[in-house]
Order: sequence, then C-alpha cells, then structure tokens
Amino acid sequence: MGEPVGELEFQSYAEAHAARARGLLRVHRRDGSGCCRSCGRPHPCEVRTYAGRLIVQFEDWAPYP
Repeated sequence: MGEPVGELEFQSYAEAHAARARGLLRVHRRDGSGCCRSCGRPHPCEVRTYAGRLIVQFEDWAPYP
C-alpha cells in the first residue's frame, strides 16, 4: 500500500472529484425525448450514474458549495 494521505490533501482530492462529478451531472441531463443531451443514450446514462456515485462517495469531505 501507499503512504498515508493527510486530511487536507484528501479533502482537496475529494473536492476535485466532486467538482468533476457536478460538471458531468450538468452536461449529462435528460432532454425532451428521455435521452441524455450529451451522449444520446437513454437517461440516466452510465456517465450520469457514475457522477452520482462520485458525489455520494465524496459528499462528506466535499460538501456542495
């Protein structure tokens, strides 16, 4: 295993991942036909699902601004 990570470093890491996930959620939204606006797949697409999981994983360390 790697070396331990400090709390501030991990918080920065978590905030970066949460910000990326929020950006993905903004882009991968449902359009009027029920498909994703970005990739055209049925909503919710895999990317939106992944972004939601990232938010859930890091929400304790990176609260929504």
